[in-house]
Amino acid sequence: MKIFEKYKFLLILLPLALFISLLDNKILKGFLSSGKSIDHYGYIGILIIAVVILIYIIIQFDKKSNS
Repeated sequence: MKIFEKYKFLLILLPLALFISLLDNKILKGFLSSGKSIDHYGYIGILIIAVVILIYIIIQFDKKSNS
């Protein structure tokens, strides 16, 4: 069980890698090629939401490891 505790951070990295992969595939298929501003704002919004969620998870993970 100590191995799980030691590598718990991988539970954060795996969803992040999946998110990046899906977003990359969407962009490569021409998601932002239309040149519409709404597409770019949507892309930036998705990235901001993902970063906020990731920061929240990291803070919660850090609180649990310090206690």
